[in-house]
Amino acid sequence: MVLDNAQSKYGVAVLVIAGVLLFGSVALGLPFAREAGAVSVLGLAAGAVLIGTAEDGRPV
Repeated sequence: MVLDNAQSKYGVAVLVIAGVLLFGSVALGLPFAREAGAVSVLGLAAGAVLIGTAEDGRPV
């Protein structure tokens, strides 16, 4: 996977931010951990879709 286009870079950024939100809220024991978890799971899915459809050809 080469990060030569913007869609791949945005996908990686969304994955990293969602991962930090997911694990950070649980590790710190924040009171809104469930809500943060729900948002971060959606972010992880969106990041995976962005990366999966970034290259030419058929998406995985």
